Amino acid sequence: MRPCLCLALALIACESDPPLGAPDVLADAVDTVSDASEVDAITPSRCELAPDAKVSLPADDARHDAPAEWYYWTGHLQTASGQWLGFHVTVLVAGPKNASVVIAHYSLTEATHANAAGRYRHGFDVGFEGEPRETGFAWSLGQLTAAGFDGSDTLTFEVGDARLDLALVDRRGPFARHGDGYEDYGGGVATWYYARPRMDVSGTIARDGVAEAVHGSAWFDHQWGTLASAASSRWDWIGAQLDDGRELMVVRLPTAEGLIGYAELTERDCTTRTFYGDEVRFGSKATWTSPGTGCTYPMGWSLGVGDLALELEAVVEDQEITADPAHYWEGATTITGSIGGRAYVELVGYCALGGGR
Repeated sequence: MRPCLCLALALIACESDPPLGAPDVLADAVDTVSDASEVDAITPSRCELAPDAKVSLPADDARHDAPAEWYYWTGHLQTASGQWLGFHVTVLVAGPKNASVVIAHYSLTEATHANAAGRYRHGFDVGFEGEPRETGFAWSLGQLTAAGFDGSDTLTFEVGDARLDLALVDRRGPFARHGDGYEDYGGGVATWYYARPRMDVSGTIARDGVAEAVHGSAWFDHQWGTLASAASSRWDWIGAQLDDGRELMVVRLPTAEGLIGYAELTERDCTTRTFYGDEVRFGSKATWTSPGTGCTYPMGWSLGVGDLALELEAVVEDQEITADPAHYWEGATTITGSIGGRAYVELVGYCALGGGR
């Protein structure tokens, strides 16, 4: 599984922002995007949900009457001048439909460019849900607006002096996670879960008022159900887009026997292979300690899944999301080894509530 961003639930009680009105509805995403970029030059097959899937699209793009629900995007972009950027957006909705708290985290990672050091910025907003759309989803929350339906999404957000306006179109097709899209994890935790792991992205980034075109590829996850408490949350998650047209999701979770790995490798022909336990080899060769929170995270990951042997390096070490009282690391990475690519890595549970460890 890719666990939800459960730690965000801990933030609800601390916030006192006034309720937001009904969210603005963004214009429909553009129907066309730029040609395949350097992000993924090989075009894989278009995929569809299996007939026995327990998620139904596009109906399940919309909000559900579930205790918690989240929408999550990560992406890798290139500017017209060749600079690489990473972005992530998470929208968590907690509580009953029409009366939920909505929490948004979003970030921008700028790789080293023109002899300048890499740079990372992130934002956080919280408010209350307005009337949900009958089809798809839409929010306007602080510096973030997001909307989507049937594999066409739009994202706009601002961090510092940068503003991104992005249109995303699903090129690969949706995938039901855990085979049919539903998993009972035990202990009262169960969710529905699907992904769109390769979406074309086009748009602009404006920095200091100067706009530049961007294009690239994004990964989208959507999950809803009954989720674990923030206090007990601990996981490592990787969403990787490989240069040969395959996608790889890896998660490590704590059990009584220790950390256990699980992976799903989606082939270009849309078949998915699953790996468990010793079939998933996950390690790191370094650490980074946040000067702001004192939290220490692993860096420089070695990942083995089946016959894949991959090395992942953070684009920038400081890609920590800081939010009182919980912090986590969510960062753009590059992949080398048996195949190249780009990924996002999420590290939760390395920073105790209220500070580092």
